[in-house]
Amino acid sequence: MEAGMSIRGKLRTRAFALAAMGALVVQAGIVASAVPAAGEPDPGTAASDNQITLTAWDGHRELRAGKMSNLRPGAKGGLVLRGAGETVEYTDPFGDGTPVTYETGRWTSPVVETGYLVDESVSSWNAVTPTGTWVEVEFRGRKADGTWTKWFVMSRWASGAEFAPADGSVGDIHRTSVDGQTDADAYLFTDTYVAKSGHEPDAFQTRATLYRPEGTRVSPRLDSVSTMTNEYLPDSHYTGTTDFTLGREVELDVPGFSQNIHRGEYPEFGGGGQVWCSPTSSTMVIYSYGLEVPAEELEGIEAPNGDPQVDYAAMRTWDYAYEGAGNWPFNAAYASTFGLESFVTRLRSLAEAERFIAAGIPLILSINFEEEEMPEAGYGTNGHIVTLVGFTADGDPIINDPNKASNEAVRSVYTRENFERVWQTSTDGITYVYHPKDVRLPRTLPGVTPNW
Repeated sequence: MEAGMSIRGKLRTRAFALAAMGALVVQAGIVASAVPAAGEPDPGTAASDNQITLTAWDGHRELRAGKMSNLRPGAKGGLVLRGAGETVEYTDPFGDGTPVTYETGRWTSPVVETGYLVDESVSSWNAVTPTGTWVEVEFRGRKADGTWTKWFVMSRWASGAEFAPADGSVGDIHRTSVDGQTDADAYLFTDTYVAKSGHEPDAFQTRATLYRPEGTRVSPRLDSVSTMTNEYLPDSHYTGTTDFTLGREVELDVPGFSQNIHRGEYPEFGGGGQVWCSPTSSTMVIYSYGLEVPAEELEGIEAPNGDPQVDYAAMRTWDYAYEGAGNWPFNAAYASTFGLESFVTRLRSLAEAERFIAAGIPLILSINFEEEEMPEAGYGTNGHIVTLVGFTADGDPIINDPNKASNEAVRSVYTRENFERVWQTSTDGITYVYHPKDVRLPRTLPGVTPNW
């Protein structure tokens, strides 16, 4: 379980209800969601008619829809720094206190009109950051009166952890969210923008700034940016268990890794496996695609019960401000370092999730529940991450639950009614999606699944 996630939940001053992903369509690099039109219900797939919009720019051709400063297309795709550009000084708050001057380049998205008032937003990114380089991602909203909120820093991200290279060069920053950004317009809770009542935006922009140490030639590479926004409609919260539209048993070949065999390992990263559900689940999905952490990267990691790749993932997803490995976009960004396309979104039902399973894509889901809400799990939790790997012939979800005593015990079958209700009402369907480029997302069906 991810103990830190309960802190995030307690900080929220209001609970947001179920959001609907709906059909995703691609137009000029923008992936926009829609729910079924009024009078045209989509039976069996919707647990709510709340709105969510997932807007994504993937690769330099789509990123060119935004405004660029001191950036150019990279040889391997994405955007890289063109030249020295504007220089800024940054002192890593978790480093040795030495300020470092960085050369920068910036990408700013077009203005995205959502067509509804935005209550919440989460941004994701895929990036490559050689040692010493990093990426900052920000979000701002345009309110109904036409004025803009400030830019909220959603992350300062570096994939590596070489903080003090032996050759004396500038090392990696400690990846971090940024505390203390709450103002009259919004709260910023780790990875989630939450609008204050009366200040909800109806349009937004996302921007990413690339940093490299002054005088160096190496550059980070920005491969994609996505932003999820959603509306809060309390009268349409959760309407009940959806139909099993897949209609057949499917189980993907996803390895089971237990977080609990790592209890007590690396106390500087939360005390060990008891709070590593998110990186453990991420590792399951990454390894399901035949991708592995290189053996040389695992040298020196002490994991007496095996699976040092889980320890590695916890270290590479650790948010030094949040003091946890459960930052949603940090896990997606980590997955992207293996060449996977990754993003954080919301799904509105298990019926929608079935489409991903049928396409060969396991999903990582965020949940919390009291033990009596899902007694088949055998525990309750203030915040947990699990992996959906399939469905039984009766439509019950097959879950690789890392909160088990051993790898062999990870595979679990939970009741569809209980699990869907818990997932939708506790986190509004939060989902990590990771897939290789040659494993396509599900075909677009009206009101059901995306097609990229």
